[in-house]
Amino acid sequence: MFYIFLIVFVGLILYLEFRPFKKISTIENDLEKGNFQFPENIFKYNVIAHIHTQFSFDSLGKPSDIKKAMEENGIDFVFVTDHDNDDYRFFEDEKIFAGVEKNTPEGRVLLLGNELPVISHPNNFEFEHYRWKGEFNKEYMYELINIKDGIVWNKVLSVISLLKNILVLPFSRTLFHKWNALIPLEKWVRLYYARAKGLKIIGGLDLHVKVVYQEHSQGLLIPSYRQGFKWLVNQVYSKRPVNKKEYVIEALKKGNLYISLKQLYGNFWAENKREIYFPGDKIPLKSELVCSFKHKKTVKILKYENNPVVITEKDCFSYRAQKEGFYHFEVYEYDLKIGSLYFGFRPVVITNLFEVENV
Repeated sequence: MFYIFLIVFVGLILYLEFRPFKKISTIENDLEKGNFQFPENIFKYNVIAHIHTQFSFDSLGKPSDIKKAMEENGIDFVFVTDHDNDDYRFFEDEKIFAGVEKNTPEGRVLLLGNELPVISHPNNFEFEHYRWKGEFNKEYMYELINIKDGIVWNKVLSVISLLKNILVLPFSRTLFHKWNALIPLEKWVRLYYARAKGLKIIGGLDLHVKVVYQEHSQGLLIPSYRQGFKWLVNQVYSKRPVNKKEYVIEALKKGNLYISLKQLYGNFWAENKREIYFPGDKIPLKSELVCSFKHKKTVKILKYENNPVVITEKDCFSYRAQKEGFYHFEVYEYDLKIGSLYFGFRPVVITNLFEVENV
């Protein structure tokens, strides 16, 4: 009886450790040949959106904690969005901007920098005040990934995964081991395409510091900004230096960004007659869509209207956009594969949409 229990227990741990499973086949027939190099005169910035501080009723983080976390993680700009107030404005500087998260008759909204509206928690249907009841107006951005919603989406799985992480802690050395396996990206993207396609997307941490112990310069925060800033970053492209609040907001409005999980970065762009385009741009028909993502054990997927047209593990590839409509890239990491079956298949990147037009 003991051995049966042991086998079942080990089997359950292995299942939780290597889920999700995904059976996929490569699609590489239409890849374009060429040596595409990311342009050297393009600026890239790491932006954090949707965090809470001590001015929210449910958070304890301080301005100094944010600055330390930015330095450690190479973050350029942070948008604070405290609940129902923008009191952080008294601490705002050229890198950290005050905003607000509030309930409206339409649903939950963020105001980044008190200017840029974002539909928040669009995938969370548990609470009525989260449910978006208004129109998906293109003046709004769309919070495609919200880290807290990844936990709320399946609370039972989240709790079981945490218990599993405690058991494998001697090997993983972190309780947040493979946390991105909880993000149901494909489901969220289908929802987005069904109701909000064309809105510029952004990723939000929704980070609340719940426990704090601080004495002199030493402190303990759970969860901490230093750890949280490793979970999700919006990497923003710009053709000019971004050094002012209005320039950051302008870049976000254009949607020239991709969402990176676990600080895995690459480059995603388009080229046509030596003109460079980024996610979020409208691009001419027959432009080259280019992906450069040099991380081992990753699968890159290019989708047209949310249907795969490229599935590959190549570090760099390009694809000529032959149809009008929306294209975007997704990248997934995995632990191991047997044939076409991938174990531990979990998201690490999604780009904003390229809108291809016949111009």
